[in-house]
Amino acid sequence: MNTPITIGISACLFGQNTRYDGGHRHEPLLVEALGQSVALVPLCPECDCGLGVPREPMRLEGDPENPRLMTITSRSDLSGRLRSWSAQRLATLKDEGIGGLILKSRSPSCGRRVAVYETGSGETPIAYSPGLFARLVMERFPGLPIGDEEELRDPARLNDFLKRLTADAQDTQEKQR
Repeated sequence: MNTPITIGISACLFGQNTRYDGGHRHEPLLVEALGQSVALVPLCPECDCGLGVPREPMRLEGDPENPRLMTITSRSDLSGRLRSWSAQRLATLKDEGIGGLILKSRSPSCGRRVAVYETGSGETPIAYSPGLFARLVMERFPGLPIGDEEELRDPARLNDFLKRLTADAQDTQEKQR
């Protein structure tokens, strides 16, 4: 392959202090393993849509098919803000040549399986749903390879993910010829 594969990675996994608590969830082994074969582009839907660091914790609430992103203490609904930013960001992903994503597990924006709670109450999840950004990515780009740090800690799953990225990149290059 002539063109390096570019994948987006949650900025907190890349080591940037973008989490609600001002910290990160750096995955040095994953970043190092991926960095040897792909170009990594950090992204954070929550920071990139204008939410500060640190920020109030939030969670998904309501209908699991269309959950709301709610702050826990002040009860602010950030769904529209994150969805609006996500729609704009998704419009540019393809142009940037993003061939896959590594997203933060269980994040209300990036997770692929995130707890959803009853509106305004409850400590027990009523269901699980993709985070708001993850859901929009999966709807817009159903074949895009997406992984999270928990699953990609397994060397076999990481290898499968990289094979899928490579196969998709080769298919794209063949279509461009």
